[in-house]
Amino acid sequence: MRLNVKGKEALGVSIITLVVVVGSTFLNLSQLSHVIVRETSEQVSLIKRQIFEQSKRAVLNAQPSNSHPIVLLAANQELKKFLEASVGYSPHLLYALIVDTQGKTVLHSEGTKTERQHPNRPKLEDLLSLGPIDRFKVLYQEGTIFDSTLPMAWENVSIGEVIVGIHTSLLRERMTSSLQTSILFGLIALPIAWLLTMGLAALTLRPIHALAYQMEQLRQGHFEVLTDLSRTDEFRELAAQLQLLGQQLKSDRLKALSEESHLDGVIEHLEDGVILVDGQGKVLFFNQAMEMMVDFPVSSLRGQRLDILGTSFTALVRLVDQALAEKTDYRAMPCSLPRKGDNKSFLISVLCLGNFSHFHGAMILCRDVEAMKTLQSLVRYAAQLTTLGQLTSGLAHEVKNPLNSMVIHLEILKEETKSLNGEFQRSLQVLEGEVHRLDRVVVGFLKFMRPQELEITSVNVNQLIRKEASLLEAEWGNKGIHFIFQCDHDLPLISADQDLLSQVLLNIMLNACQAMEEGGDIRIATSNQQDNEILISISDQGQGIPAKEREKIFQLYYTTKHHGSGLGLPLAYRFVQLHEGVIDVQSEMGKGTTFHIRLPKKI
Repeated sequence: MRLNVKGKEALGVSIITLVVVVGSTFLNLSQLSHVIVRETSEQVSLIKRQIFEQSKRAVLNAQPSNSHPIVLLAANQELKKFLEASVGYSPHLLYALIVDTQGKTVLHSEGTKTERQHPNRPKLEDLLSLGPIDRFKVLYQEGTIFDSTLPMAWENVSIGEVIVGIHTSLLRERMTSSLQTSILFGLIALPIAWLLTMGLAALTLRPIHALAYQMEQLRQGHFEVLTDLSRTDEFRELAAQLQLLGQQLKSDRLKALSEESHLDGVIEHLEDGVILVDGQGKVLFFNQAMEMMVDFPVSSLRGQRLDILGTSFTALVRLVDQALAEKTDYRAMPCSLPRKGDNKSFLISVLCLGNFSHFHGAMILCRDVEAMKTLQSLVRYAAQLTTLGQLTSGLAHEVKNPLNSMVIHLEILKEETKSLNGEFQRSLQVLEGEVHRLDRVVVGFLKFMRPQELEITSVNVNQLIRKEASLLEAEWGNKGIHFIFQCDHDLPLISADQDLLSQVLLNIMLNACQAMEEGGDIRIATSNQQDNEILISISDQGQGIPAKEREKIFQLYYTTKHHGSGLGLPLAYRFVQLHEGVIDVQSEMGKGTTFHIRLPKKI
């Protein structure tokens, strides 16, 4: 049997109420049982101490005093009456007695039970250590008796025990009364909760039934939803939203296809032109690439047929109409379309959306043939550059090997011709210098062409700058070159290849030294930028770089020095690029040059 919403609510509330009642009853009984046992234990402890004190006085006042204390206690009638009175004092006590060291009863609150062996019974103190459920079970077991004992000693010699007995039936009377009250409360609460739930469910479901009817009207295509807006609760807001939904479904039904496909964001960034049309050929979506191809605003075309583009697009319109009529895909069909005053070749694909029973429209893809050819040409060019790089690197290695052989044979030739005239020796020196220069060019070329793998470490830029500057200052200090540092002391460590970064700084500072033939100051500044990067500025007081040469200084082998290799600045430029950084130059003739290096803190 399936329950309706009203029945489910009533059943749910009833179950919750039952759980609350049962849970509260259990907690109450658990706490009550602990309190009852604890109070009984405290009362029993007090009675045991009173019996013990009364027994001491009985022994001290007994005549003759030389008898055994147990004998004196057994003959004391006042102590026996005290035991009887102690049992009558507490409603929980079953008996009170005194036994000797052998467990034999000496005095009993019930006089007829003396001279008997007292049985070994569970201890009342153990009942407190039990859990709520176990304690509850023990208290409701029939005929269970617990003893509470207190050892008795006379002149440091054990003479027996005081024992007080508790019967569980006397303890559970209080618990039974509380349990009956909880059950009565539950029996009253359950029907009341059920009746209240049924009434509230009826009030709640009435507007829901009305809204369900209006939803069925929407499902059948009746978008003019007539809802009751006279209410003042949440159902009024729901009714208003339902009415608004009906209006939006009526006005935006044609846009549902593009919204459901979730292709807007992806298609908008495609380089190919994309058009989405419905089953009647009306435009639903038009991306920016297609807008640029047809040179027609999207806002004017949306909701219109492609015929609005004019007779120049007749071939496209005919292809789309044919695909919609046949509900068949057409792929990579060549088509000529006007673009910027000229006809260009495109590949048109028309892809139908849906099937014959649920046909939604079509997606039109326009791909520029010239752009494809350009891309293919770029790919081929990149492959050729890769091949050329491998070829030139191999050629450089082939050149370096004979150069090394030439250097060795020049050294041998110099040794063999020491006796010849000075003109011959000068010619050998010129030849040696040119060979070494050519070797440096080949080495620099290999460094530039070879793929560089960075060894990233944490680098302190300020320390690295001072280290490289100290090397140059030792060489150029006697020529009037001085280094001035303006470093940011809070500059953070960066992630970089320390060796490559050292080469960058050394090359730029060496250029600065060489630019000041008559000496001067080189200023080096560092700063922490806001856009997660650091800035290194290196300024000299040289003659400056002419404007026509500034664009060439980072080109391979370009140099204005007589003995320069043209590799220092290109290598520095490449190493900075490998670190995803930027290097630029500012120069003013007659005043000097400044190189700015921007490096990210982490690559």
